[in-house]
Amino acid sequence: METLLINVPEQKSTLVKQLLKELGVTIQNQTKARKLAEQINRNIKPGLKPDLDEIVAEVNAYRSEQAE
Repeated sequence: METLLINVPEQKSTLVKQLLKELGVTIQNQTKARKLAEQINRNIKPGLKPDLDEIVAEVNAYRSEQAE
């Protein structure tokens, strides 16, 4: 089985999920923790390891965006 990541517009989400389920596709919802981890990982530059202060700053920035 192959794993795909598909970005679907909110207004089409229900329809797309119904169609995919009819085709036998298993749908996994992305948790907030996983989404946060992926966003932080995208911001890490190869070969550089962030220190704890940088990680905390990233988490705080993400949380402040979500509060808006």
